[in-house]
Amino acid sequence: MITRSITVCLIFLCVTLHAQDRPAYGVMGSYSLNLHNADFRAFPNVPSCCPRYENGSGNGIGFGVLYQMPLVTDLRLALRASYSGLSGNLEREESGVLSGGVTGNFMHQVQSSLADIGIEPIIQYRLVNNVWAGAGMRLGYLMTRRFSQKEQIQTPGFLFTNGRTIRNEVNSAPIPLASTLLGSAVAQVGYDLRLNTQGTLVLAPELSYVLPLTNLVQGLDWKVSQVRFGAALKWSPLPAKEPIKREEQRRIIDTVRQETEPVLAGYRQGIEQRTESITETDDEILTLTTIRRTDTLRVASQPSTKKYALSATVSASGLYDDGRETPTVKLEVEEFSSVLMTPLLPYVFFDENSSDIPSRYKLLTITTRERFKEERVNNPDRLATYYHILNIIGKRMRQNPDAVLTVTGCNADIGSEKSNLALSQQRADAVRKYLLDVWELPEARVKVEARNIPAKAANALTSDGAQENRRVELSSNSAAIVAPLITNDTLKTVTPPSVRFRSKVLHDNDIASWKLQATQDNSALKTFDGTGEIPDVLDWNVNIEKGTQPLTNSDIVYTLAVTDTRSEKVESKNSLPVQQITIKKKKAERIGDKEIQRFSLILFDVRSDEITPANKQIVNIIKPYITPASTVRITGYTDRLGDAQQNQILAEARAANTSKELGVKDNSEQVQGKGNATLYDANLPEGRLYTRTVDIVIETKLNE
Repeated sequence: MITRSITVCLIFLCVTLHAQDRPAYGVMGSYSLNLHNADFRAFPNVPSCCPRYENGSGNGIGFGVLYQMPLVTDLRLALRASYSGLSGNLEREESGVLSGGVTGNFMHQVQSSLADIGIEPIIQYRLVNNVWAGAGMRLGYLMTRRFSQKEQIQTPGFLFTNGRTIRNEVNSAPIPLASTLLGSAVAQVGYDLRLNTQGTLVLAPELSYVLPLTNLVQGLDWKVSQVRFGAALKWSPLPAKEPIKREEQRRIIDTVRQETEPVLAGYRQGIEQRTESITETDDEILTLTTIRRTDTLRVASQPSTKKYALSATVSASGLYDDGRETPTVKLEVEEFSSVLMTPLLPYVFFDENSSDIPSRYKLLTITTRERFKEERVNNPDRLATYYHILNIIGKRMRQNPDAVLTVTGCNADIGSEKSNLALSQQRADAVRKYLLDVWELPEARVKVEARNIPAKAANALTSDGAQENRRVELSSNSAAIVAPLITNDTLKTVTPPSVRFRSKVLHDNDIASWKLQATQDNSALKTFDGTGEIPDVLDWNVNIEKGTQPLTNSDIVYTLAVTDTRSEKVESKNSLPVQQITIKKKKAERIGDKEIQRFSLILFDVRSDEITPANKQIVNIIKPYITPASTVRITGYTDRLGDAQQNQILAEARAANTSKELGVKDNSEQVQGKGNATLYDANLPEGRLYTRTVDIVIETKLNE
């Protein structure tokens, strides 16, 4: 029965294993104190006059191999196969009457030679830092099972009837009816001591206790428990990783100087030529694009006495993300139906030793709250959306009258905030007061709690970690209160995505001021201005800069105005045609269209790529948007904390795990990682947490 139970446990453990990145392999050795506990008088069919053997002791050595793998955070499985010596001696002293009525002392002895080979599956849990405690089973095969026995008179001068002082002697005989399989429970505690900086080699001193569950001999009460002192040497290789793909651009410009007639003096830009080379190493694949250009500078062969009046010219060209620059014929502005989902970070962060809600959070009044709408604040700048967190939750609490909100105040539990529960309470009270006063929520629906560091705290010994721990956490019994924001909108993309302006100004006097402005229908879209010399190149990123995209089909007029120090003024004006490709136009003209949906996952734990239950709920929201006609791009990110190389691996793992959860094919073009990203201000805790993210962009072709 015990053997069957152990087998079932082993099968269960094997079935429930999770895949993981870094298994550990190793060897181990131990010295054991063997404690024999018995309650029998003789082996089957072996003569003995001992009244009863009860206890004994011995020692042994053990050695073996191990395989170790993590299951979940702070929990791992260790599988071990080992040899273990169980030998020990049983002794019982007895007083009795010898021949002639003389009292004598007898010593009954059994010397056992025992050893087994077995397997040990052990579940280990991290208690603190590198200290682990474990519990499991041992199933052993008793391979050595011999004994020696004798009964000896200790009182000198007396003999047994056989004429000797020893009787019932047995030398190195097999133990009758010895058990084949031994089952035991195992408890242990150990410490992982890293032997190198990468943690690939670990020495683990261990203390174990083995509690026997089966007897050594069938039908006899005889068990061996062990106290083992040992150590394991473990090797955990770093995972193989794909080379990082990196692109660099090198621009080489040569200038040829020519002397010419003064009237022909000037500068001419040459034609750019591009060459591309790819260099591969174990760590990266570098694509180097070299742009070469030879310009010509014609200088007057003799000093020129010509004076230049103030003049200016300006031209525009298209600039693409890969660095290509082409003459711009027109700007195409295309509309797409779009879904934008922004996950909520349910925290409000506070300044050190302060309970005032920071000014970067958007706070309303009772009057202005009536105009608040989620869809108006949801935009691709997730921090701008996040700063309305209290208004979003206040609005949702009013829309869900059965919901209860819990406001938990926390502190950094270090420095001036050490064990300052009063400060935690004040922070929670400040958030609660805003929700009660502005959003007029019933007091009974907003509960307040206070603690020191959060339940999932960052490392308070670093300034960034302490900053992240100074917060109020918001949770609710209703998932709708902290659910992601999902809004339908119209997305516009501009081709080419940027416009590059090139200007040339000739002047005798110094330039006092200049202004380059692009307008449409007399409304300014983009303005550059300054004093002194105007830059040769000015770039306008139309696709990214908010509020600068063309709104109609009217031409964009761009004007360069220059004023010199003698107040002389000059203007150069030109125009760019615009074509608006609206959703309505695409439907009317049966032009192929697509929808673009943007989603995100956040709240990844530090150094973790695990898809948490909260993120799994978001994944379930995303899945219905994916169809066979969809193209899905998944990008994982990490913030700037930690080693850059490890961050790249972590970012790729976050993207890969998200791809797996979504059921999307993992390929290097569509599923990527970007470690040490700077999506948002890394000096703000919310900036770092929103950077620990995975972005999912779904483009779905629509039927005409």
